[in-house]
Amino acid sequence: MHVGGGARRLFADLAERSELMSKAITASLVPLFDRLTGMSHAAPDGRLLDGGGLQHSLRLDLMRLFNVRNSLSIHQFLNGDPTVLDYGLPDMLALSPQSDQDLATWSTVLIRCLTLYEPRLSHVQVRVLPDPQRPYAAQAAISAVVALGEQLCRVNFDVALDARSATLQAAA
Repeated sequence: MHVGGGARRLFADLAERSELMSKAITASLVPLFDRLTGMSHAAPDGRLLDGGGLQHSLRLDLMRLFNVRNSLSIHQFLNGDPTVLDYGLPDMLALSPQSDQDLATWSTVLIRCLTLYEPRLSHVQVRVLPDPQRPYAAQAAISAVVALGEQLCRVNFDVALDARSATLQAAA
């Protein structure tokens, strides 16, 4: 069977595309909010984040999320159907970091908040403990899975919490 020049080029193009598609993509798209605010740690093309850029983007988004208070009670937030208008955490002034039950509630609220408002994270686990340096505050250790292109990666964050604010850093 004789294959003409056009067909050979088509087969070569298909083989090249197949080879490119089989390579694992190890980047993630830059979220729109990061692009609009100019806070992107993207590759030179401005569209893709590497692992460090993705970690930084998540940290910024979690800082925003955990430092906004919505108008819902904890009960409404956990048992209702919050919308985008309820972005952020409910009022947590009634929670004490010295109470095991309140620490468990804090953990449940953080998991719910991440599930609702940070869709890049999956398999979220949160552990909240009292802060030994500040009796009115707590420390949360968050671990989750995030997709970096076609690859799943674990991310960890340490959060210093009190009833009014959160300070976040990537865990070691």
